[in-house]
Amino acid sequence: MNEREEKRKILEIIETYVKAFESADADLMQSLFWIDDSRFIEVENHIPEPFGRERFLAIMDWIRKYQKPGWKMKFYDTKVHILSPEVAYTVSLRDQSEDGEVKTSRVTLIFLKKENEWRIIHGHFSYVPK
Repeated sequence: MNEREEKRKILEIIETYVKAFESADADLMQSLFWIDDSRFIEVENHIPEPFGRERFLAIMDWIRKYQKPGWKMKFYDTKVHILSPEVAYTVSLRDQSEDGEVKTSRVTLIFLKKENEWRIIHGHFSYVPK
């Protein structure tokens, strides 16, 4: 395992996440996650309880129907930690423009590598208190 190359691949996933969000591309966003893995779970800023595949797919459907391209998002201060050849996590700050207001979140993403492909198995997003 070349750790530098693995970290680059993980950072590319985060870049693609931003691209998917800003272009309102739910299919691209969905492709970044292992949603069919029984361990998949998300915790979002605006959803008080952890959720799995069904709620995630409902959010992707909402994006397809209602979200217009042009929203802005930026991940920064990202640290990548490789735990094993199949598991890694990142911690970041993320700014997201919502209705003209920038909101900052702390973000932890856990990545799982299957069949030589990294994807997100868990994400936790928490607003930073003002």
